[in-house]
Amino acid sequence: MEKTCPKLTQRAHGSWYYSIELPPNPDGSRRPRAKKGGFRTQEDAAGAAEKVWKAAQNGINVLSKETVEEYLRRWLKKKKHDLAVTTHHEYTRDAELYFIPHLGKLQMRHLHTRSIQAMYDWIVEDNERREEHRAKTDKLGEEARAAYETWTATPQDQKELRTELRARWWDLRRQHTEARKKVQRVTGPATMRSINATLSSALADAVDEELIAKNYATMVSLPKVTKPKGLVWTDERVARWKRTGKKPSPVMVWTTEQTAQFLDAVSGDRLFPLWHLVVFRGLRRGEAAAITWHEIDLKKSVLHVTEQLVTVSYEVHDATPKADSVRDIKLDSQAVALLKAWRKTQQAERETWEEENAWIDSGGRVFTHENGKEYHPQVFTDRWDRLVELSGLPPIRLHDARHGAGSQAFAAGVAPKVIQQMLGHSSLRMTMDTYTSIMPTLEDAAAEAAVVLVEKARKKAAKVAGKPKKDKKGPEKGPKGKAAGKKLGPA
Repeated sequence: MEKTCPKLTQRAHGSWYYSIELPPNPDGSRRPRAKKGGFRTQEDAAGAAEKVWKAAQNGINVLSKETVEEYLRRWLKKKKHDLAVTTHHEYTRDAELYFIPHLGKLQMRHLHTRSIQAMYDWIVEDNERREEHRAKTDKLGEEARAAYETWTATPQDQKELRTELRARWWDLRRQHTEARKKVQRVTGPATMRSINATLSSALADAVDEELIAKNYATMVSLPKVTKPKGLVWTDERVARWKRTGKKPSPVMVWTTEQTAQFLDAVSGDRLFPLWHLVVFRGLRRGEAAAITWHEIDLKKSVLHVTEQLVTVSYEVHDATPKADSVRDIKLDSQAVALLKAWRKTQQAERETWEEENAWIDSGGRVFTHENGKEYHPQVFTDRWDRLVELSGLPPIRLHDARHGAGSQAFAAGVAPKVIQQMLGHSSLRMTMDTYTSIMPTLEDAAAEAAVVLVEKARKKAAKVAGKPKKDKKGPEKGPKGKAAGKKLGPA
């Protein structure tokens, strides 16, 4: 009766099953037979058996029932001692936020490209929902501000109207506050590729374990990554920022004049030597926090970058920089002078705190608190942001100052290879790609600055030339005592 049997829905009645012999193990020993039942027709059982056989022929362990979640947790545990702390943290985060919720219940042998692609398609759709919610939240904020201005502008004698307007403002403010709690950052193309790199690493090991036939993470389609274009804070962009409060690009760089203004504004800050190194030598914050005195040769004016501090959930860890980031940086004379003065300050602070037995030995760190405790890298970021705000200059991130160091070096005519070495870039191409968008503006600014200097010199020279010169010796005398320049007769 096959499909027409009324008892077919009962699991133990009228169903088909397959039992197939699998290819032998690499050592020649036999594997257990693959068995499964509950198929309604013979064709269904035969089709399923054929898929299992093909998978086994491709080297897949078809007897494994391990799920994606089980595999990922096992893989992360195995990788814990092989990866850098930050890398393992990122892999774990990706697994918990994306792979386990979307793919975790699948058995590894059933994982395929379409399953992974469906996860990324969902992320793209979720991004649209997040952007829509953010737009609604921003609109609520604008309406709340407008309602507040309307309320405060209403005359005091119109009490009933003011009460009504105040209630409307308060309601909009409450809605805006609640909406802001649900605002989420979108998962951008670069983040999606980073996530996929994590999955690809995990699946590469799964292929080696014969859990899957291919690394399906390498076969998905992802949104194209558009790298943020670095821009210089020109006068026009500064004016627009003052009007709107919005940065034209996530990556912004100061002009030479703006950089000078910032350094003047923070010259009295305790960490001024650090800001000098960041602005002129492009140190990363983790590198700056990790510098020790034995890695600085003040006589030869060289800073050896061999260590960095990284943070995982705000917890600080020592780490070795990537190969290209381990480098020697030549220090300018002002940096050397600042570091010498800083060392004297630190030594004086140490003597003071040791009198109270309160000095904290940080292993010779250069930049420490007054009591010797090493700085958390985030302190540098927070302090930088605050100083930029107080300076009144357009905002740049601490990492943008690193871009500024490279840009200023380019503008000064320093060879690209030297800049690559200074910044610790992995390739010269990376250095050039980073600054090609910034250079024209800086070159224009430098050209204009040169013209201004020359024009000032010309005006000064012209002003001096226009003044009558006073000769202490009096007018020059001509023949027979007559004044020079007076018309004489024939010789």
